[in-house]
Amino acid sequence: MSTSLEKFMRTAKVFYEDIKNELSGGQQGIDSFLFGVDDQSTSSNFTLDQYISNPHGIVFRKRDEQSHARPYVPGVGQVYEVPRASEKTYISEELRDSVVAGVESTAGFSSHNAQLLEKIIRDHVVGHTVTRWKLAIDTIRTGKYSPTGAGGQDIGLEIDFNRDAAQSISYDFTETGATIDAALKAMYDRGNAKGMSKGNRVMILGSKWLEEFETDDNVLERMQANPSNVLVEQNIMPPELQNTKGLYVVGRYRIPGTVGPVWITAFNPDSAYIQYKGATATDFMPEDEAIMVGLDSGRFRIFRGVDALDGSGNIIRSVGEIVLDSFVSKDPVGEVLRSQSRVAMIPGDVDKTVRSEGTFPVTS
Repeated sequence: MSTSLEKFMRTAKVFYEDIKNELSGGQQGIDSFLFGVDDQSTSSNFTLDQYISNPHGIVFRKRDEQSHARPYVPGVGQVYEVPRASEKTYISEELRDSVVAGVESTAGFSSHNAQLLEKIIRDHVVGHTVTRWKLAIDTIRTGKYSPTGAGGQDIGLEIDFNRDAAQSISYDFTETGATIDAALKAMYDRGNAKGMSKGNRVMILGSKWLEEFETDDNVLERMQANPSNVLVEQNIMPPELQNTKGLYVVGRYRIPGTVGPVWITAFNPDSAYIQYKGATATDFMPEDEAIMVGLDSGRFRIFRGVDALDGSGNIIRSVGEIVLDSFVSKDPVGEVLRSQSRVAMIPGDVDKTVRSEGTFPVTS
């Protein structure tokens, strides 16, 4: 009787799995979208040689006059310690003996162990992924790269890129006559002031900004004036806008009083960001903020080397988005699976980013 029952249970078994914020094939993360150039090296530090030039024209001279003196101002070189992220999962005897979800109870030990390792690795990978997402967005928002330690503590490795304070603005939607067009125009003008390319500008709106945009009658009228524009937009849309996980493209919008249109987007992945176990879930993009970047501006994901163990237990220097290794604790026998990463987000010219904080009516 038990044999036939077991066969019936195996036939009827359904395995349900839902891993939030996991990248699927062909997708990239918002960190790759905002910081599109990767720099990998096995060293531990990153040297930033920053040279920002805005060349002016050549001056003509009269006969027998000396040539005009053109001064050269060298760049600024700074060495940063790239922060290291490292987490490990202890695979104890008890954990190895447990029945793993998605594997038949009658399956052998090796099947359970292989599936167990796969699931632990996936959890680590998603953890590193969402951390990079949040760091990328916050670097654009604040002009600082701010990695944190256990419990959200400051580890003293923040990189302040000294963004011009004028690139962080505010808009009060509670004032009489306030409009989303005026709020977006103020951001657009700040981009112009710092020489941001007028092509391929992207605005990422927090949820309250998005609500203002989607409920504004004037905006809706413009967006709906020519429905065929939707087909045109699909053909001219930069590919990175289409394959970034959680990036919702509202449309291509020409703000009144501007020449170049911008892409209006919002970032809504599968679930909110939880900084550490037990922390309160928060939005990746704060609801009352909006940011603007130009896809033509250089921004870099910096990966540096970490110390890992090879199959023989020797220490090797390795670099990558995530470096995985394992080692054994002999008494009791247990395996420790570890994931490491050394990463920083570096904007080439931090002043070519804009952040705006909105004040919104209080709703009951």
